[in-house]
Amino acid sequence: MPTKSRFPEYLRRMVQSCLTLAWNFRVPVLQPRSPAQLVSSILYETLSKSVTNYSYVDFCAGAGGPTPYIERYLNKQLATTRKHMVNGDTDDSVQFVLTDLHPHIPDWMEAAAKSSNLSFVSRPVDASNAPLDLLKNDKKKVFRLFNLAFHHFEDNLARDILKNTIETAHGFGYAPCSPRETM
Repeated sequence: MPTKSRFPEYLRRMVQSCLTLAWNFRVPVLQPRSPAQLVSSILYETLSKSVTNYSYVDFCAGAGGPTPYIERYLNKQLATTRKHMVNGDTDDSVQFVLTDLHPHIPDWMEAAAKSSNLSFVSRPVDASNAPLDLLKNDKKKVFRLFNLAFHHFEDNLARDILKNTIETAHGFGYAPCSPRETM
């Protein structure tokens, strides 16, 4: 069940906006791709032909963070690939879903309005006990995303989230934001 945060909502939104900017910032000469573009490329290259077999669920989406951009870049890459395929499957776009214990409905509505491949769950979602209706998809496997999230969790909660992820997902990925998250 969601708890009231001790961090002021206004400051939380400002920090989240800055993090979203960081995910999409690049210096062209030094950094040809933004971090969000790198994540989409890693998904595309690592999962290869099976990248479209998944629905990607961001379980700690905050205000949306990089997920709308990862969705855009990955689906753009898939659309470009489709143009080069002669007898390829035409349903190659992938779906992304935003969830959080503290949903950011206005931000998510704005992001989802820009893409038919991005949706959200408006109720609070506990990543340590993911709801079955979110994990059951008749057509796709579930790939759980955690972008800049684990520094928010005490060790026991982080273990519970990872345990639930391993038990319920077909794949998962996370992007660390602090040295603690890389250990």
